Amino acid sequence: MDIASTFAQHRTRNIFFAFLSWFIAFVVYTLTVAPTASFWDPAEYIAISHTLQVAHPPGSPFFALAGRLVSMFIPAEYVALSINMISVTASALTVMLLYLVTIRLIEQFRGPIDELTLTDKIGSYGGALLGAFTYMFTHTQWFNAVEAEMYGTSTFFTALVVWLALKWAANHKEKHSERWLILIAYLFGIGIGVHLLNLLTVFFVALIIYFTLYEFSVKSFLITVAASVACFLTVYPITIINLPNLADEISAATYGLIGPFTYLFVIIGALIFGLYYTHKKGRRYLNMGLLCYMMIMIGYSSYALVIIRSQADPPIDENDPSTLTDFVSYLSRDQYGTAPLLRGYTYNNRTGNIDRTEEKMFPRRHSAQGRHTQYYANFDSDWEFFWSYQVNHMYLRYFNWNFIGRDSDIQNANWVSGFSDSRHKNNPAHSYYFYLPFLFGLIGMIYHFQKDWRRGLSVLALFVLTGLAIIFYLNQTPFEPRERDYAYAGSFFAFSIWIGIGATAILELVRKFVSNSSVVSYSALSVMILAVPVWMGYQNYPSHDRSERYVARDYAYNLLNSVEPYAMLFTNGDNDTFPLWYLQEVEGIRTDVRVVCLSLLNTDWYIKQMRDRQTHESLPLPISFSDEEIQQITGQFELHQPGNVTIPVNKPLLEAAFSGDVTEFPGLEITPMIQNQLRSAVPFSIPVEELDDEVSWYLEGRPAGRDQQGNQRFYLQAQDIVALELLEQNQWLRPIYFANTVSGDGQLGLQEYFQFEGKAFRVVPKHRPGSGQFGYIDTEVHAERLAGFQFNKWNSPTVYFDENIRRMLSNYRYSFMQLADAYMEQGEPDQAAYWLKYGEDHIPFREVENDWMIPTLYSYRYSRVDEFERTTELSSFISEQLKHEIRYDIKELEDLEREISRLDDRAQNARANARMERYRSLQEQLDRRNRNREELMQELNFRVSLMTVLQFNFYSAEREDLADEIAYDVEILTDGRFRLPDSEESNRQEVNRFGLGI
Repeated sequence: MDIASTFAQHRTRNIFFAFLSWFIAFVVYTLTVAPTASFWDPAEYIAISHTLQVAHPPGSPFFALAGRLVSMFIPAEYVALSINMISVTASALTVMLLYLVTIRLIEQFRGPIDELTLTDKIGSYGGALLGAFTYMFTHTQWFNAVEAEMYGTSTFFTALVVWLALKWAANHKEKHSERWLILIAYLFGIGIGVHLLNLLTVFFVALIIYFTLYEFSVKSFLITVAASVACFLTVYPITIINLPNLADEISAATYGLIGPFTYLFVIIGALIFGLYYTHKKGRRYLNMGLLCYMMIMIGYSSYALVIIRSQADPPIDENDPSTLTDFVSYLSRDQYGTAPLLRGYTYNNRTGNIDRTEEKMFPRRHSAQGRHTQYYANFDSDWEFFWSYQVNHMYLRYFNWNFIGRDSDIQNANWVSGFSDSRHKNNPAHSYYFYLPFLFGLIGMIYHFQKDWRRGLSVLALFVLTGLAIIFYLNQTPFEPRERDYAYAGSFFAFSIWIGIGATAILELVRKFVSNSSVVSYSALSVMILAVPVWMGYQNYPSHDRSERYVARDYAYNLLNSVEPYAMLFTNGDNDTFPLWYLQEVEGIRTDVRVVCLSLLNTDWYIKQMRDRQTHESLPLPISFSDEEIQQITGQFELHQPGNVTIPVNKPLLEAAFSGDVTEFPGLEITPMIQNQLRSAVPFSIPVEELDDEVSWYLEGRPAGRDQQGNQRFYLQAQDIVALELLEQNQWLRPIYFANTVSGDGQLGLQEYFQFEGKAFRVVPKHRPGSGQFGYIDTEVHAERLAGFQFNKWNSPTVYFDENIRRMLSNYRYSFMQLADAYMEQGEPDQAAYWLKYGEDHIPFREVENDWMIPTLYSYRYSRVDEFERTTELSSFISEQLKHEIRYDIKELEDLEREISRLDDRAQNARANARMERYRSLQEQLDRRNRNREELMQELNFRVSLMTVLQFNFYSAEREDLADEIAYDVEILTDGRFRLPDSEESNRQEVNRFGLGI
């Protein structure tokens, strides 16, 4: 048989096109995959996968096992890449499966492909390929595909289950066809060990089974829906949560007589007996149900890894799920709290707080956090909040990102279509598709329901349950720390099926109304592929190419190497903790440093781990609290009375400890805890005799609202209490640092005892008033740290940095500016200039920055050290960007003022007609718009102030022409609303008013 005749068969063509879709996706994702760890969860997953440790709840043990398998023989520097490639491979397979699912669905209503005409074959294959390629280039799928997150793998399992369900439907009359359903059950179990999202496909599978075996009736349909809900609940929460919890309760009730292993054997025995009995009695469906359930249990057994590894006390052991009680808490995500679903307390617009006097139905505004309640006030009801924020902002906005266009990579960015102007058009993530993918999907959905409403309804169930249903279940609060579109990848997968079917529908219209010629069909298909997936790939490639992104890994390296040996390093949260874990656990760098994550320090399990465990060379931390005291600290809210905190400095002890081994010391009992600190003691950069005799500072605490008399109240979080404990018990022996990413609240008011070293503040018992929020700078120490930093490809002209990384880079620039300021204060302008240039050469400014204040201050410092060529070049660059922002600010201000005027007219009209409820509603809208106008005016004032500083730089460089030019531009752009100073002298006075120290 020759190649031509072989390729004439559908089976061969289908395999070829499936392979083609996988291969192209695999190449694209491989070219753009992150070469090392990324920020957020990927760094943590790489660390726990390579070393089989315990990730944050509810974990992803199967992903960890897969990561261990692919990385165990890989050199340390390539471990991260090898685990990232899991997502690449799984995501490419997802694209392939989308093609296979789409072609299978098309075949359901068109009949066997081999029996179709050539033009219909072109429409079938072309549509399926177009849908697969479109999904390949969607933002969410591409984002998940190039980093070590479980969402790419989870979507693969979703796609595989969908395809297997259709595979079963096509072969259900064959002998032993049930094996496909049993395999699906096993994949459900395996998928639980990746992410629970995969379980939502049970409803799709149920509908496919129903429509394949039965004729539709309302009664049978409702029974199917009820059965699928029962199946879902049997797996979650009954199997996943309730069974382990029951084992723990039985063990406690029998005083350990019936332990977990006995309980497990009973469950397994019951299942085996059930299989044997139902097989012997010929109960086929019941036997198959038990077999499916057993396969789910076998797949779910990957979670044994969590409890087994936790009992080994690894360095990363989040939530310490080493007992059944803690394991159930881990699975239930108790650490993150719960949100009410159908009934609970909600926000009351009249009181401005959560109303706890009566539970309400559908409570959407349930959080009592201060900034959340302030945001809730913008909505008249829970229903409005649900549609405006939870549905529109937290789902439809993401949907539109993927199929209409995305404005930028800035948090809360809106969607765009390409038919309107945008201030973010220079942002690498600014992408637009002219509604084409969305329209193709809409056409596909309508066409699918017309041709095969049963399978169309099944895809709709998949689309809704992996999208809007998640929104309903999560009941999200405002101000998410990051965008959450990755959670809805299954929903976008379902819609992409319709995009492929939509392309098929369009090609069918072309055949009917234009020409039945294959040339015309091929041409139309080529145009559609260019207009949708190719255009999307072109638009999205710059913002999804992570091939040069080493920032997270380098950040961890630089922070760890900012501190002295055996230091305690306080970090803030995920982004300044997970990369450090990766570097320590995978690459083995600076394992002597104990990373202390402040956000985790609010939990009892983490405090106990810090107190009791040695990790690598890092000895246990000096925490004297008992388990009961830790439970009280983390479980109760207690007010704090602001006042002075004093910690003595035992200089003789420090002299002895820094000069040699101390086995005994007069007046001090050398306990094991003290011994650990003595073994980890490292001198300060100044002699002991220059240290203060005590460290004393005012600790105000965190705001906790006001009492009934209107007095401000304060409290301390558990992390604050434990941090104070460490400072007191440490005896100033072991180095203690705060990462410079730690918020001001977390720094305990210690800034006047900070010494800035690289990327961290060392707490030094030397009071240095007036040193500012960045503490005192020892230029020799700070410069030595910065000189040892790594900046791999940070200055590459083609590297893409998202908003989070840009914020991190600003943090670095502050470090260089502070060092330059210190050198200027010491009368060393040449050194100041050197470090400013060093910083800009390694971290150059780009067209897209989070704000322009730091670049402006950087250029100002150039002028202070007479680097006039640099200051002119940088100031000219910044002024162009600021003019761009001012242009759009003015346009937005004018639009806002017109809206305010219209609202005011409507409000006055409502009042004149005694429509007071309508008047109050319009007045509230008017108040909000006026606040928006005030905020915009403040932003404009700030930008004009920055332009004033740039004007100063031009005057300093004797470029009066450029100074006059930007003054003219500002006046024209703002239509005379804002003006820059009209002379060098008035400019100096204005800049001096800013407090920049001319």
